Amino acid sequence: MGEVEDFGRLVSVNGEAIGPPGQRRFRLCLLGDGRSAACWLEKEQLAALGEAIEQALRDQGYQYVPPPPDDATEKPVFPLSADIEFVTGRLSIGLDPGEQILVVTAGDPATPDDPDSHEVRGAFSFEQGYELAQEIREVVAAGRKPCPLCSAPMDPGGHMCVKRNGHRSH
Repeated sequence: MGEVEDFGRLVSVNGEAIGPPGQRRFRLCLLGDGRSAACWLEKEQLAALGEAIEQALRDQGYQYVPPPPDDATEKPVFPLSADIEFVTGRLSIGLDPGEQILVVTAGDPATPDDPDSHEVRGAFSFEQGYELAQEIREVVAAGRKPCPLCSAPMDPGGHMCVKRNGHRSH
């Protein structure tokens, strides 16, 4: 089995999109103490992670209290080249209510028995989880606007809408 890279408590965890709408690639960025991982995801996987985090925090009755503006710290910068980078096939979250931490585990599509498989794990506070879920929501919403008729994503030049029988671009 490939080893699980346990980052422990994360310094930073972010969800982001790279590229123009319609051609974006999505990733979950984990930054531990001196190590980094880029877990490439489908948009739907990233959205589901954000929703799962929101649900877990709701279930715990967590109430986010933003830090005072003068206590805000600058976010760490994710390196251009991550120490570990892979396409995500497995993704899960867990939580420790007593410590108020969430744990995310991401693995590549290879089976866990494969010696070349990748899997990373990192823990972060409920506060970081709330901020990550909000960030994911913004990243996902920043894509192409949905067609008002069929809800399919529209390119800047429109699209051939199935509700218009494909005869007219909308």
